[in-house]
Amino acid sequence: MRAFSFTLSMTLWGYIIAVLYARFVTPFVEGIRESLVKGELVGEMAGGAMSNRALKVAVDLVLFMAQAYFLTGWSAYTIVKIRAITHLPEVTSPVIFYLIGMGVCQWALAYIALRERFQGFLSILHSVVAMGACATFALKPQHIPVLYGWMVNIMGGLK
Repeated sequence: MRAFSFTLSMTLWGYIIAVLYARFVTPFVEGIRESLVKGELVGEMAGGAMSNRALKVAVDLVLFMAQAYFLTGWSAYTIVKIRAITHLPEVTSPVIFYLIGMGVCQWALAYIALRERFQGFLSILHSVVAMGACATFALKPQHIPVLYGWMVNIMGGLK
């Protein structure tokens, strides 16, 4: 029964995050990138093409970091939730919870990645980072509080 409720809650949260992200965040970010490529946000600047290119790279880096932080947060949430449930006394085998949790986490991240268009290397790197973070956090959960200490505190600690 515990595995069923865990699967249901993780699937529900994964679906909500994936759909809302793909529906609202992805088009917003793609619009910003397209505007920078067309030069609509900058217009004619004193430095011309060189300063426009520098601005595009700077905005791409900021967008990458913001998206990577959010999506990696989903991976961190998944692992903290898995660890919290596997440390309950009635749970005898944590393997099923890791398989279910990591599968749902990867499914949600893959859904988001499939909805994004390739607009350069930094436009897809955040999805790769988030998918790798799920495995990294599963193997080394002590890395989670470095970036997401606030989430670990809200969820009751890293067990």
